[in-house]
Amino acid sequence: MKSTEPDSSGRGPIDRSLLLKAVIEKSRGLSLVWLIPLLALLIGIWLAYKTLSDEGPTITIHFKEAPGLEAGKSKIKYKDVEVGVVETVLLNEDLSRVMVTAKMEKHVASHLGKETAFWVVKPQLGLSGVSGLDTLMAGNYIGVDFSSGNPVREFQGNDHPPRINPETPGRSFTLMAENAGPLKYGTPIYFRDIQVGQVVDVALADNHQGVQAEIFVEAPYHQLIEDDSRFWQINGVDFSMGAQGVNLKVGSLMSLLGGGIGFESPSLNNPEAKPADAGAKFRLHKDLDAIAEGSYRLREPYLLHFDDSVRGLNVGAPVELKGIRVGTVTDIRLDIDFKTQKVRIPVIAEVDPERLIPPGADNELSLFIKAHQAEIDAGRHPGIEKMVEKGLRARLKTGSLLTGQLYVDVDFYPESAPKKLIYGGLHPEIPTLPSVVDELQKNITEVVASLKRLPLDKMGQELLGTLQGSNRLLNTPELRDTITAMNFAMNDIRQLTQTADKQIVNLAASVEKAMSSTIKVLEQVQPGAPMAVDMSNALEELAASARSIRVLTEYIERHPEALLQGKGVKGGK
Repeated sequence: MKSTEPDSSGRGPIDRSLLLKAVIEKSRGLSLVWLIPLLALLIGIWLAYKTLSDEGPTITIHFKEAPGLEAGKSKIKYKDVEVGVVETVLLNEDLSRVMVTAKMEKHVASHLGKETAFWVVKPQLGLSGVSGLDTLMAGNYIGVDFSSGNPVREFQGNDHPPRINPETPGRSFTLMAENAGPLKYGTPIYFRDIQVGQVVDVALADNHQGVQAEIFVEAPYHQLIEDDSRFWQINGVDFSMGAQGVNLKVGSLMSLLGGGIGFESPSLNNPEAKPADAGAKFRLHKDLDAIAEGSYRLREPYLLHFDDSVRGLNVGAPVELKGIRVGTVTDIRLDIDFKTQKVRIPVIAEVDPERLIPPGADNELSLFIKAHQAEIDAGRHPGIEKMVEKGLRARLKTGSLLTGQLYVDVDFYPESAPKKLIYGGLHPEIPTLPSVVDELQKNITEVVASLKRLPLDKMGQELLGTLQGSNRLLNTPELRDTITAMNFAMNDIRQLTQTADKQIVNLAASVEKAMSSTIKVLEQVQPGAPMAVDMSNALEELAASARSIRVLTEYIERHPEALLQGKGVKGGK
């Protein structure tokens, strides 16, 4: 039986069985409505995978401090190209360091090796120039220097940028010095004023007795460093005052600003020489002059005892022989003998025996050592012994009057008292002499003491009395009258001399005339006749008279006062 019900629209009855069949009909597939969220899910998964696959690694960097770094803003740059960004800047648990996390680009993930270096770039002004000016506008950022190897994700940040890239060709060496001095990170290395490398690290030596500096010399200059290369510090201004006087050295402009290290290789032109191995150690000398001192490895200490003052003698003062340096003063002490109340100054001087050996004397030296081998084995110094026996002595001398510095002069004094090299102490003792200054002071003291012993007051009074008596005598009227009378007498003598000269001339003319007449008469007299003999004798007497007259004339010309005073006075002798 079919159930029917009227249609509300008035069109007739509706069969209810047909309505029930439509309700229970099964669906034929998934509804399109569910496809929309499914598609959205797939797209989200794909976007997440795409994002994760394109995203670089997250790393952690530990710094001592992080000036100017901001989370989400500060960049990480390599060669001024952005390769990452800072995500967080936090302090670690003990507040000792700053922990920075950063997101790196994917394409640099394989370059984050263990030796990768990170540092904070900030504006700096130094002797080597100005850097980091771009941070004034964009802010500080982190610089990176990548390295190869297995990638890591945690790093220790550096305080300064690395000067040497791990892949830079070259070689590292180690310099040993007594103290750091001008050594610092980045100090340049020069070869003939050309920069070939720099200092990359400075630290205490393993024994804490000095410092060691790691240097890096770039290729191909690293081949210039050999096993016998010598390094020295280059100071911009080197000023010293010593026994040699005032020494002032001014280097180049770059060394004046930042100093540096120079080196040389004596065997550079030797074809058999080979470059030094990486990590080789060298001694760093204080300056170029100290290299010559360090080249003498054999040094013998000697003791010198001085009784004089050693003011002006310092450790490091030279020991010279004939003006040539042969050693150095290494110690100065004070020795007081309380029993005798005597003060002596023991000075230790190290002598370089190699300086005393002339070039080319190796054969003679070998023969000498062979002849005195027993004495040398017993700890004696036969060469110095013979020199001391021949007068070798040491004494202090002033090296510079400007600085007042003293040095030890060793020379031969054959006139000194015979002495020998003294053994028995820690070091052999060379005899000494008083210094030249002390001898001069001693002589001056003796002269002053002698002058003090003279009766200077009495001598001065007597001299004053003599001067006063002379003054009275010179100013008496009698002396003035005597001088006037002597003046008149001299005028009379002058006139008398002139008259005598005229008379003598006339007399000589008459004698000459008489001689002529006599000669004519003698020509007519026969030789041997009595008259001839008498005339000959008369002529001889006349000649003698003429000679006497001539002598008298010459004497009166020289001593006209003899006409008044006679020949017996002192002035007429």
